[in-house]
Amino acid sequence: MDIVSATTPTPPRSRDIRVLVVDDHPAVRAGLEGLLIGERGFECVATLAETDGLLEAVSEIRPDVVVLDYALGADDGLTTCFRVKQRDSPPAVVLYSAYVDRVFTVPAAIAQADATVSKTAPVGELLSAIRDVASGGLRRPALDNEVIEAASAHLLTDDLPIAAMLLSATPVGDIATIVDTSVADVRRRALRIIGRLQAGSRRRVAPPAPDTTPLTSPETNRAPSLRNDRRPD
Repeated sequence: MDIVSATTPTPPRSRDIRVLVVDDHPAVRAGLEGLLIGERGFECVATLAETDGLLEAVSEIRPDVVVLDYALGADDGLTTCFRVKQRDSPPAVVLYSAYVDRVFTVPAAIAQADATVSKTAPVGELLSAIRDVASGGLRRPALDNEVIEAASAHLLTDDLPIAAMLLSATPVGDIATIVDTSVADVRRRALRIIGRLQAGSRRRVAPPAPDTTPLTSPETNRAPSLRNDRRPD
């Protein structure tokens, strides 16, 4: 699978990369903490077993990167990722999950994750992703048009332009201006989009219906098209 990543070299960092780990499995947290402590150029600044207190920790500790589990008991990493990325000067977020596949790429991109890494991948892949995103790069699988079209079947028609702009990394403030609504409304609808995609993400990917019509974001054609023949609920 193709990987979207930084294509230009980044200057060396003058300090260690500060990493905050969020995972509800004690063995995984301990393992990641030990890995980061033992690896030159990294500092594990905190570990959390749940999302409670995460936003406060991000504000107080100011990590460079959050390594975030996708499945967190009653919580989910995608919604949490989006909320973290709405902070002022947010850290990079690496979604660390056993569920990384081609279907996962769309909700991860909409949640504004900087990287996705499978828990079955070698630890070197995780460390490389942390280095890349700490320097402003991206490490996500390339978006697949078939998966984008299939994902659109789970969304409300009114949300498709916002989903398309989020996929193209349009800032939330710009989206609010384009669709003439508030930033709070865009964030609320983004969370609804993420929730609907998660509800259908484990289902089999099917081709879109033949009579679907592409929708692109207003005032721009650079967003990936999202298709849907559903009526709003």
